[in-house]
Amino acid sequence: MAEKRFHKKGFTSFLTAFSFLIMSITGIILYIVPQGRIAYWTDWKILGLTKTDWGNIHLVSVFLFLGAAIYHIYLNWKALMNYLIDRVKKGINMKSELTIAVIVTLFFTLSGLYLIPPLGYLVDLNKYIKKSWVKSKEYEPPFGHAEELSLKVFAKKMKIDLNPAMEELKGKGIVVENEMDSLQKIARRNKTNAMNLYVIMKKFEHKEIETGIVYTPELVEEKFAGTGVGRKTLTQVCEENNIDLNLAKKKLSEKGISTKEGETMKEIASRYDKLPMDILKIILVENYKP
Repeated sequence: MAEKRFHKKGFTSFLTAFSFLIMSITGIILYIVPQGRIAYWTDWKILGLTKTDWGNIHLVSVFLFLGAAIYHIYLNWKALMNYLIDRVKKGINMKSELTIAVIVTLFFTLSGLYLIPPLGYLVDLNKYIKKSWVKSKEYEPPFGHAEELSLKVFAKKMKIDLNPAMEELKGKGIVVENEMDSLQKIARRNKTNAMNLYVIMKKFEHKEIETGIVYTPELVEEKFAGTGVGRKTLTQVCEENNIDLNLAKKKLSEKGISTKEGETMKEIASRYDKLPMDILKIILVENYKP
């Protein structure tokens, strides 16, 4: 019985189809995942895979798809060139199809760049889905990449009494082998997440009452950098930091900056070609000139 010959073109077709399927599925998953800070803080997973896992698979599948496509062109190079040469000889009879294809491609590209309706709404939907994962304030980490800090350093930064916090964790069945282990490592070892560890320890956190503080641009940077000011609304920032909302709006108005209900600090800042931290400095620093 003759040995079956390996069909390179068939193999390439399967490879292209499978890589496209994986690329599409992972792309859809990445469209709905929570924002990075939320995903890592809550150790978000779907089908047992984290945001990073899905991102890695998507990246690799893109390269697999490109490799398969290039190999497909290589195997069919002669036929492809003959087709193109034949078309050139006869004259391109699909000018309208080519024009429409270019227009559609440009429209999709520009819609993503300039958020042109209706395709621009897909970006808005993406933002809405990502924000919907935040069900309570605990879902927001106190600062960026907090889960990567060791328990000891995190406690010190958050002014948490470590000894009673460790006892509280132990009482909740959380095993801490080493206080220098990251929150993420401790959480995963105990089949939970960094957010839940913080919720348990939060009662031992000492909140400093700031009275009569005089802010400078440097002090604003030092205190608020990495706390996610940009993703919060002006109302949220004011409530969390005991700032008079009306006074904040007045100071912004004096600088020619208007605000809309539900608008994030980043959205306000972007409209005036500024950074969220500039908006905060206008509110907190006397006579600040961005």
